[in-house]
Amino acid sequence: MKRIISYVLLAFLFVNVSAAQSVDERIGNAMNSESWHQLRKIYMEEGGHIQSPFLRTLSRFFVAHFYNEPDSAMHYGGILLEKYQGDLGGGVANVLYLMSDDAARLGLWNDAYQMMHAYNTALAQAQVPTEPLFVATENQYAALCDAGGFQVIKPAKEIRIPFSYLSGKRENPGLICLSVQIQGETVRVNYDTGAGANVMSEEMARKLNLKLYDFAGTQISGVSNVNSKFAIVDSVCLGEIVYRNVPFQIIDFSTGNAEADTQLKEIGLHCVLGTQTMMPLGEIQFDFANCNLIVPGKLSAKPSYAPNIYRSAGKAFVLSLYDCKSQTYIDAHLDSGAAYHGLTFKYFDRNRNLFEGMTATDTLRYAGAGGVRSAKIGYTDMHYKIGDRTVKSDSVRVAMEGDLQGEEFDMLYGLPEMTAFDKMILNFKDMWLRME
Repeated sequence: MKRIISYVLLAFLFVNVSAAQSVDERIGNAMNSESWHQLRKIYMEEGGHIQSPFLRTLSRFFVAHFYNEPDSAMHYGGILLEKYQGDLGGGVANVLYLMSDDAARLGLWNDAYQMMHAYNTALAQAQVPTEPLFVATENQYAALCDAGGFQVIKPAKEIRIPFSYLSGKRENPGLICLSVQIQGETVRVNYDTGAGANVMSEEMARKLNLKLYDFAGTQISGVSNVNSKFAIVDSVCLGEIVYRNVPFQIIDFSTGNAEADTQLKEIGLHCVLGTQTMMPLGEIQFDFANCNLIVPGKLSAKPSYAPNIYRSAGKAFVLSLYDCKSQTYIDAHLDSGAAYHGLTFKYFDRNRNLFEGMTATDTLRYAGAGGVRSAKIGYTDMHYKIGDRTVKSDSVRVAMEGDLQGEEFDMLYGLPEMTAFDKMILNFKDMWLRME
């Protein structure tokens, strides 16, 4: 059962381009469809042929932001705001929002706050309605800034942290569970690559006596959008790694469905650690064979195919893999917090010719923040390539009506698909994934 994934963010629609410039047109189409892997590919291979200086700068900004180059993103974002505000139009707000996130990743918490504060103040002075998400983000940055900013203290050596499968079985793992210290209390948490934020139940937050901020406009996305409160945890210890001033979204974990809520209560998980705690480590390795989370003392060598992952607008990880069925690269939501996996309705709808004669033979029901959903599914075999490794996967779910979570992508790459390998390496410096 999937519970909590990531922030709900804004949609991007930045540019209109002329068909007279083929490279510019393809660059614009990639941006408008939020195809960041395709954008980077075009930019790296044909960026010298982009005719529009604005598109060239905007392309470089997006590539830097989504592929974890926050310093470069700040640089190119500054150029966009200085020279191309007229071209950006309504996209100015989105660029500022992403730049504030880049500043936060660099530890520039006051800069992150000031960006959102200046924009929200300008709207208020112009008597223009503000975007609730932007106001909530400003307030969260202000609180983090006052607390001293999110910090990570990590020894310069290899660290191994044992984990367990919720089911106790690698073949049908359920979730990955870690034991951490939160405010000195031992807490079992879900370690979730699909979660763009750290999330905690209201029940646990009150047990830990956390100060809760109720900033209007704060939401997370699970099965549906859920309003959340905000809290800053003084200390989270993951093995020998110490996090200070850790931001958490605080929600009611109940779904409103009696059966699902009973199962959630039996599971007893009240906390999710997401990508906010992963990326500052530089690299993490899931040793599925031995149930260890490894943080290496030295980063692994960059493979020739890097990068093959990016960080989405929702701050979750997206894997670009080559799908032999459609003979294209597809975007897979890399979600260790999903107890199932499969191709989304987006993929099915775009490739209906590949599924002629297939009928839905099963229904997948899943619960999460905001309720319970279901999808009518069929099954197919799948061949795909991750980096330099070709994989055959049998009985892959295909959403034919309704959807799996992560429907904005082509595939939900859940935990059962990951644990078929002995190890999964995620490197955030150069944004690559390798299965071993």
